[in-house]
Amino acid sequence: MTTLKILPKLIPVLLGAALLFAQPAVAGHGHHSGAESAMRMLKGLDLTDAQREKIRTLVAASKAEKPATAAMQQQHQAMQALVSADQFDEAAARLLLEKQQSSMLENRLERLKLQHSIRALLTDEQKTKLDARMAKMRERMVERVGKEN
Repeated sequence: MTTLKILPKLIPVLLGAALLFAQPAVAGHGHHSGAESAMRMLKGLDLTDAQREKIRTLVAASKAEKPATAAMQQQHQAMQALVSADQFDEAAARLLLEKQQSSMLENRLERLKLQHSIRALLTDEQKTKLDARMAKMRERMVERVGKEN
């Protein structure tokens, strides 16, 4: 598939994931928590205090279900061990990649559920504003991709 066919389908997922689940790489280095990122995305939608609180609760609950960083680090270390080994173990590599793929699928599914839950809290007017903002962001992404190619 060409980039232009894939891009419109991929952008909302990537943007939503990035905005809702941005995690600090190192504390204090300019990254925002998931709740802060979600609120930035929803900025300008005139959320009520109740909506803000429900969104924070949803993000916190979702964050609690994310796999531990230690488990992700173990997977990364196992991959590095496979690369560094004298003999490549294809069976072990396949097993590790399947496990990683399954984890990624579950994480993405949880993100989509969270995005759906947050959207369900919005009024029709807020949804319209959010859709317009997302469309504008998609246009900017397409422009950026066009400039890079």
